[in-house]
Amino acid sequence: MIYLVRHGETTWNREGRRQGREDAPLTQRGIEQAREIGRRLHQELRDRQPLCIETSPLGRARHTATLICEELGVNPQTLIVSPLLMEHDMGEWQGLTSREIDARYPGARRAREANKWTYVMPGGESYALVYERAKQWLDSPRQASITIAVAHEMISRTIQGAYGNLSPTETLSRSHPHDCIYRFHNGQIDSVPHSA
Repeated sequence: MIYLVRHGETTWNREGRRQGREDAPLTQRGIEQAREIGRRLHQELRDRQPLCIETSPLGRARHTATLICEELGVNPQTLIVSPLLMEHDMGEWQGLTSREIDARYPGARRAREANKWTYVMPGGESYALVYERAKQWLDSPRQASITIAVAHEMISRTIQGAYGNLSPTETLSRSHPHDCIYRFHNGQIDSVPHSA
């Protein structure tokens, strides 16, 4: 069983900046989102073992994973860092707002929207490439019967698509809000409800 979560809100999320492989710190709201995810997972799992926690190597995901460990009573030293969980590489668009992208790369966002699956941002990667990485992560051996994976919105979208054998259009229609926990089990994807 896999529980897939997204890092908490960052300062760049709040500012509408593309993050990709760059990093921005969690906001106070993002820290609380991460802690709440940890509490919900604790309630969901009821101390079931064995479990492992895998995280993207990017700082915002690692910080989130550490906060989840604290809520679960898991030693953060046991975190497994997986480069396959890194966010979609947005190349030269990283750190930029939509307005800044339009000023520097006129028409590029429109071109991407016309062919979002295969479009490669300058110096970055396409969703099609991220999808292959997502499949590789899903096919990797798990360290325990329960895996909690801390990742990012765009790689999450492709993990969902790869697990559910979704079309590119269906995959791109997926999302991952900061407060959502997706559960993958027996070929199905559902979400863990919020605490009462």
